[in-house]
This record gives sequence, structure tokens and C-alpha cells, in this order.
Amino acid sequence: MAKLSISAAAKVFDVSRPTLLNHLKKGKVSGEKDTDKGWQIDTAELARVYQARPGPGERALPQELHSVASPLEGDLKAEIERLKVELAVAAALAEDRKRLLDQSMKLLEAPKKRGWWPW
Repeated sequence: MAKLSISAAAKVFDVSRPTLLNHLKKGKVSGEKDTDKGWQIDTAELARVYQARPGPGERALPQELHSVASPLEGDLKAEIERLKVELAVAAALAEDRKRLLDQSMKLLEAPKKRGWWPW
């Protein structure tokens, strides 16, 4: 999993830096203290405690998390395409079912009565 610094975590997740530091000290959130980079917190650990905050008009994952999403991206796109095909097949089957039901209802309708004289 990708690791974030305290400032990056504060931007990505809806939490202030002092609150995040306080939670790290109390043990609510676990992280590793690196001498060079400071605190490094796993994104899964942050997601366990906090909810991600979407950017204004942005639905994509933040830049820090793109490395996490990239292995799944191809699988998800393939699954979406498979589901689109499955949905198209289901729609075609429903249309065929409706057409056949309409035809069968026409066949089951009572035939018009003929008069005594055929002319």
C-alpha cells in the first residue's frame, strides 16, 4: 500500500494535521516515524479511521493514491466492458420476449365470427 505524510493525509482525508498527530500519539492511527520524511501512514490505515474527502469537482483518486489503483484499473475496465455486453444481451432478450408475447397474444385472441353466409 502507498504511504502518505501527515500533510498529504490531511489533504486527502477530512482531518486536520493536529488531530492526525494527536491520533498517532494516542494510537488511534498507526504509522511509522521516519527520520528523513517524518511520519509515514499507510492509506489503508487512514481509510480505516477516516473517510476520503473528494476534491472540488473531482471524482478520481488523489495523485498519492494512483499507484494503489493502477493494478486494479485494467481489471475494472474489463469487468465494466463485460457487464456492458451482458446488459446489452439482457436488453435484447427482453425485447425478443416482449415481441414473442405480443405475437402469442394475437394468436390467442378469439377469431372473428363468420356469418352464416360466406359471401
